[in-house]
Amino acid sequence: MARANSRAADSRSLLVPLLAVAPFVLILFWLALDLAPVQRRPLAAAAVAVVYLALLAWRVLGAAYGVVRARPLITALVLIAAAPWVFGLLNLDTRLWVTEASGQAEETDDNGQAESLFYDQPSRIAAAVARVRASQPGKTGVYFVGFAGDGEQGVFRREVQFAAEVFGTRYGTQQRSVLLINDVEDRDSWPLASVAGLTQTLRVLASRMNTEEDVLVLFVTSHGSEDGLEVSNGSLPLAQLGPGELREALDASGIRWRLLVVSACYAGVFLDELKSDTTAVVTAADAEHSSFGCESDRELTWFGEAFLKDSLPGSASLTAAYQKAAGLIAQRETAAHEIHSNPQLYVGPLMAKKLAEVESVARERASFTVQR
Repeated sequence: MARANSRAADSRSLLVPLLAVAPFVLILFWLALDLAPVQRRPLAAAAVAVVYLALLAWRVLGAAYGVVRARPLITALVLIAAAPWVFGLLNLDTRLWVTEASGQAEETDDNGQAESLFYDQPSRIAAAVARVRASQPGKTGVYFVGFAGDGEQGVFRREVQFAAEVFGTRYGTQQRSVLLINDVEDRDSWPLASVAGLTQTLRVLASRMNTEEDVLVLFVTSHGSEDGLEVSNGSLPLAQLGPGELREALDASGIRWRLLVVSACYAGVFLDELKSDTTAVVTAADAEHSSFGCESDRELTWFGEAFLKDSLPGSASLTAAYQKAAGLIAQRETAAHEIHSNPQLYVGPLMAKKLAEVESVARERASFTVQR
């Protein structure tokens, strides 16, 4: 660009304004990627970005050389247009610090453990389900399965464990719970959370249930996207959990009555796939928005805190708990100037009657506990 301006042009005069503005532009684009309009209309957003960069190039050239000439401006526009393809072709690694040796060592260790870990999963799942106490004949029992998909951040493990306690207290599932948890620091305490593991868990658990009468509570939590739920545990090769995969796992089990809670960004993508007359679904967000509070140092996500901690224990019904939690989340997001996540609820007509029956038993159990 400097040479296009003139042979005597000083390239350092151009570098100063260019490097000064670069951090601002990079941060602006990085933040814009999370905006819903940008995600819905990527081509329009790209066009706006190109126009913005063209105007910025004109300003930078003006700051460097005073009068903006046609040749350097055209050169700048060509470079802007060609940059994505050039960087993609060169496949440049733009990271400042790379620790390839340690990363490769960790991956090698994970690959060495993967075969034995995966080989052990069926027996671990069978042992976990074997500890489940069957419900009394003639009475509707409630069973709990927790799935913590992301093993990098402990908040998901803690949320699944807390959910097991809350549903256990409410519906008496303490002795009828199975947890599938990914944790890079601990791969021995629980069966791995994987699509195959969830499918097997539901199938084996169904053999201990009355699949026509008992109710399954499935609580899944992780990072989410428009494709579904993230499943990761270090460098272990794990498939992601999409809406179709979850529906297939549930249908293969033969379990009829299902209460599903999905705590993740874009959790609403699961809603249409999982709907049925005998299913209730609660999601932390709709299909187009993020939820919040998944930092590693948190005990629960914002949704988990509002729904599990602040709403479900004291609410008369699942619907009442959802409505209270949705209000709390909206207030918190407004106060934090976040885009609303818009939690969702669906209750099938037959499931509404089943939940009323289960809630009645739960109230009787709570009353009996208080009297004792």
